[in-house]
Amino acid sequence: MLSTREIKQRIRGVTNIQQITRAMEMVAASRLRRAEARIIAARPYNDKMTGLLNYLATTSVGKTHPLLKPRDVKKIRILLITSDKGLCGAYNTNIIQQTLRFIRQNPNKDIRLVLIGRKGKTFFSRRKYKIEKNIPDDVERIGEEQIVGLAGQFIADYEAGTCDQVQIFFTKFVTIMRCVPASIKLLPVETVATEEAKKVASQTDYIFEPSAEEIFSKLSPRYVESSIRCALWESLASEFSARRVAMIAASENAEEMISELTRSYNRARQEAITRELLEIVSGAEALVHR
Repeated sequence: MLSTREIKQRIRGVTNIQQITRAMEMVAASRLRRAEARIIAARPYNDKMTGLLNYLATTSVGKTHPLLKPRDVKKIRILLITSDKGLCGAYNTNIIQQTLRFIRQNPNKDIRLVLIGRKGKTFFSRRKYKIEKNIPDDVERIGEEQIVGLAGQFIADYEAGTCDQVQIFFTKFVTIMRCVPASIKLLPVETVATEEAKKVASQTDYIFEPSAEEIFSKLSPRYVESSIRCALWESLASEFSARRVAMIAASENAEEMISELTRSYNRARQEAITRELLEIVSGAEALVHR
């Protein structure tokens, strides 16, 4: 059994860890509020753009534009977004496992990875996967210039025929307690010509200025950029949410451990006091019968 001194040292150590986890939970909560507000503000723009692309897909553009035409898929680019730091539960594991499932479902394809986040790089660099590009900057500090450059590179590669499909894997923020791994096909631009869009197209005679083809050509790069941007922000909000939940659980576990150690300390102290009393009584009786 541990001595009272050793138990007190353990209590002190767990208390220090609990202070750290509580501080990390407060930081994650503060950053989560900003990230959540940003992604909620960005979603309507992305949804409206998707709706406009869906409408344009019902016109002649959907039959002629190269970014809408699917092709025989032989070369795939995967953009994977993970975190730079750990202590966020299963956040990184879940999205990496979904990416691995997609890779295993396409065993005969030439799949190359574009990685954002140190955790993804650490995982795939230790295994036999083709990493085409790694973005070393912190996920939170990736700026507009890098997003535009990444989207432009994907479009240029697709038009040049060096890749036939671009897939993005990220974690979608649903609620503070729920974040789910998700994926989007960036290229070819995946539009859904819904019945509502077809109905609007048949009943409305839009006049495009300039032409619908030129509008789509200008809009499609913006759509790819917006999709990457939203995926980054969704991932950041999910990371902070996962870290907050993990730190709350760690703080609660530390509290339980402190309570258990305190009970052990009290038992050990009581046993020590009882032992000392028995020694005193035994000594006194020995002196009386001497």
